[in-house]
Amino acid sequence: MSKADLHMHSTASDGGYSPSDLMHKCKKAGLSIVSLTDHDSTEGIAEAKETASSLQITIINGIELSTKAQNKNVHMLGYGIDINHQELQDVLAEQRILREKRLHSILQKLKDVDISLKPEDVTKHTDGGSIGRPHIAKALIEKGFVHNMDEAFAYYLAEGKPCYVEKAEEMTPLEAIQLIHRANGLAVVAHPVYYNLDNEIEQWIHHYHLDGVEIYHRDHNEETVLYYEEKMKIWEVQSGRKLLRTGGSDFHHEEYGRHPEPLGVSTISERLALELLEAIPSRDKS
Repeated sequence: MSKADLHMHSTASDGGYSPSDLMHKCKKAGLSIVSLTDHDSTEGIAEAKETASSLQITIINGIELSTKAQNKNVHMLGYGIDINHQELQDVLAEQRILREKRLHSILQKLKDVDISLKPEDVTKHTDGGSIGRPHIAKALIEKGFVHNMDEAFAYYLAEGKPCYVEKAEEMTPLEAIQLIHRANGLAVVAHPVYYNLDNEIEQWIHHYHLDGVEIYHRDHNEETVLYYEEKMKIWEVQSGRKLLRTGGSDFHHEEYGRHPEPLGVSTISERLALELLEAIPSRDKS
């Protein structure tokens, strides 16, 4: 049976594989429909689409935007976006500047604990995409300061550790939803189990026209999936419209990430992925 994975990351953000290599892994995992959803970046999509086409994989333009709500980091997935949309790219350019400033702040904190890294030690791991803490962790490993990703975060980079730096001011969920819609995409809140913000999600559906919820995710156990399946039915009745049910493995790498696991560990049916494709206002543009 064909299956889809609509949440994954490449080296264009904090993933471990190039967009092309990631598509080859998708083929080996038996995926027929995928979406590359790098953090605050569309830089890997063109390469991924070229490879996916040669492998006869359907790929949907995607992105995972960073937002803040109730002092919590909330991720908003955008599907079918026009990656050439000027406002979207302007916002992503601003995000890159903020991430670069955060990088320099973290490097200064590392220097304060006698760890010296240059910006280029980190940026060479980004493939020109958005900079994240995993890239700093890779530099720490390469220079011999830590042995692996787990140590990098446990000793220095995780929240509450000596070299952690809070992200700069981010978009609100409303701003992200509206931006995705203006870029001709569909907005879906990612892994809601992380936030405990169901009342807010309900408001985003009713007032902001949020298009769907990522119900199926590697960190959603069976109980969580059933809970959100029931919530979706209620929200659909209340809003008077059909909502999208999406899912994916949130793959970064087999050896690191929130829960290092193989690509495709969490998938959805081809039917649900096709429903998403059919709902995209003007189909994605490359």
